Amino acid sequence: MDARIANNSDKQLVASFRTQRPNPDEIPLRPDFGTAGKEIKLRTNFFPVRIPKGPLYEYDVAIAPAAGTTSRRVKRRIYQLAEQTSAWKQAGLSGNVAHDDSSKLIAARTLPQPLTIKVPYYNEDEQGPPATGGKEYTLTIKFTKELDTSCITKYIHLLPYLLHLVDLPSVILRAIHSTAIMTSYLLFQR
Repeated sequence: MDARIANNSDKQLVASFRTQRPNPDEIPLRPDFGTAGKEIKLRTNFFPVRIPKGPLYEYDVAIAPAAGTTSRRVKRRIYQLAEQTSAWKQAGLSGNVAHDDSSKLIAARTLPQPLTIKVPYYNEDEQGPPATGGKEYTLTIKFTKELDTSCITKYIHLLPYLLHLVDLPSVILRAIHSTAIMTSYLLFQR
């Protein structure tokens, strides 16, 4: 059993739903939550996220040589190996960055510039890089721009209000459509 739910915290969470009062600006919970059916353990990719108050920093990452790096699998492996290098740790990247295994890196703080990391490459089924003649890639990380996180926070706070607007276009189109049909009907009746 997953240790995160072994202490019945999932049952406590479900019980807390029963005491909550619906907020008119939120989607309501399903009625009779957890009263029928078969109990199962379910994992989802829904998890809380804390958005930092300060800015984030975007960096462009170039991998050299570019030959042989068109495969996502190879790029992912290059980043995996880069994260294990002492240069990655010394530059303060450990625990402070997120990347797309390709050309974009987001950092929680400014990184030293210029920043290059040499990555001795070897496949996952190999013990390590060959003693001689192995591939080596270089990651060159260049500052692109500062990202203001307040716009993300504003968007999240507006989300409940935006959900009400989702049906607006279909309501308007339905009204226009029914008016057009009625107008056409009246024209043919004359």
